[in-house]
Amino acid sequence: MSKRTSRYGTWNTFTTKTGPYRKKDGSIVYRTRRPLVRPRHSARPQQPTRYPVAKNQKGLLELKLCHYHLCDFPKDVLNFTGIQHLDLSHNVIQEIPGAIGRMRRLKVLYLHDNKINRLPETLSNCIHLEDVNLTKNELSSLPQNIGALKALQTLRLGENRFESLPHDVSLLGNLRCLDVHGNHLWYLPFAMSLLGKLQYLNLADNKFEHLPLPVCHIVSLKALQLRGNGLTNLPPDFDHLKHLKEVNLSFNKLQMIPSSITNLPELIYLNLAGNKIRHVSHHFATFAKLKVMHLQGNEIEHFAEGFMHMRYLNVSENRLYTLSVGRMKKLQHLNASFNQLDNIPAGLFSCPKLEELKLNGNKIQVIPHEIIQLQKLRVLDLGNNELTCFPQVIDKMVKLDYFNVRGNFIKQREGSPKQIWPQSFSVLVKKDKPSPRSVKTAVTNQKPKKAMSGNSHFAHKRPIYTQSQHLDELLQNGFSLRHIQNGHDSVMHHYKLEEELDRPVPKQMLDRQAVRLVPERPNHSPREKSKHKIDLQEDFATLKPADTDFQLLGICNQVEMLLNKQLLQPAV
Repeated sequence: MSKRTSRYGTWNTFTTKTGPYRKKDGSIVYRTRRPLVRPRHSARPQQPTRYPVAKNQKGLLELKLCHYHLCDFPKDVLNFTGIQHLDLSHNVIQEIPGAIGRMRRLKVLYLHDNKINRLPETLSNCIHLEDVNLTKNELSSLPQNIGALKALQTLRLGENRFESLPHDVSLLGNLRCLDVHGNHLWYLPFAMSLLGKLQYLNLADNKFEHLPLPVCHIVSLKALQLRGNGLTNLPPDFDHLKHLKEVNLSFNKLQMIPSSITNLPELIYLNLAGNKIRHVSHHFATFAKLKVMHLQGNEIEHFAEGFMHMRYLNVSENRLYTLSVGRMKKLQHLNASFNQLDNIPAGLFSCPKLEELKLNGNKIQVIPHEIIQLQKLRVLDLGNNELTCFPQVIDKMVKLDYFNVRGNFIKQREGSPKQIWPQSFSVLVKKDKPSPRSVKTAVTNQKPKKAMSGNSHFAHKRPIYTQSQHLDELLQNGFSLRHIQNGHDSVMHHYKLEEELDRPVPKQMLDRQAVRLVPERPNHSPREKSKHKIDLQEDFATLKPADTDFQLLGICNQVEMLLNKQLLQPAV
């Protein structure tokens, strides 16, 4: 045995012996000298010789082969006919063999993040399938007999190449979650209105210019995602969705809030960010249960009073000159950053439950002494305003964890004869113990040195809230972190929104050990940074293929709808 060295490492080289060789049957064969080269270390994970089959927490017999860089479906897996949970996600599999139909006990099938471009018809033999995830593949069609999977409850087809869905999808009577985000859909078959148990529907990032009418007849819907389409309005039949609790219409082309939304009695969460809405009328402020609303990145100049049950309101990056929140007695989080406000929002001190107040990037000149009434306030962001001083009562706000006045013109603290550095600063406080302490403000007459250590505020800025607090993720982002990253999960899918919003928020701890004074840095407005995000929606006419006559397809769709309507309601 000899060794060879290459840029990939050390290789062991074996050479066979030459000469005649007699087999057991008496025949003689002649061997030639042929090197056998075996790499000592593999460049990528190989197909396992032992398959990790075990029962998971739900009691299902599970086989997970994730991140093995598999190019083909492992044939040996097909022999495990008793497997109930099969996970082959995060590989490079291109085709699913027809023999998968032998695995008739399958209940969960995860094939997301592969290169699959076709599904076999025999998949319908797996009649016990309840959860199928095919996100991030190259599928453009489904098997025509997909309706045979009567037990299917969750079907995820996001980020594929679908232009339409087969009519047999309407035969999935137990389907509760359908996710088709990130495709090229522009219409839905009318028969989808027969999905009587569907609760979560994700149509985000498709090519819908008008909301398909079948959606308005799925009365069981509780969460509807329509982010990133070209919607300009909603049909009048939208108010048929009486059980709807969550609606996401962000990054569309809405110029006004659709009137049909006001007739949704169970609505809790509403996201209208990134549109072109100019005003919020008083008719819209009469929601009975609305608790979370995102309106950032619009062109709102007038915001009506109301919303008595509001817990979280985000109206940042608009054109508001005044804002009144006096009737929002249950308000906990308010973000009105980057508007044209010259005063603290009216009625703010009538919100005793307020915990987070963000007014960054306005024209506020004075902080009233009444701010001491907000005894539950934990976050106060007044950066990039026109403040020249701030009241000493800030020290008496015992629960305040984060206080920012960077980007102002503060020269003197109110009630203090000492002059402080004329440029802006931030005050970040970490409480070492759960017991409340008053905020300590650093005062100095020397310009602080730039601190860029690993523990500095700018070198490694950590989030104020930890990821374990679901309510903060929900309120700050509109969705959970997982939803933002993947685009196929929602608030209603992961959290019981009613319970999370009613649960008191625990105290938050920052990652700072002491008060630190930091110098002002060039501040780029988030309005400029997110300008390209708000205008992400390109002209859909340029995205449509030139060889497709969408007008003709639209006529065909209308004819299909009329025919289906006659079939569903035959004349007596």
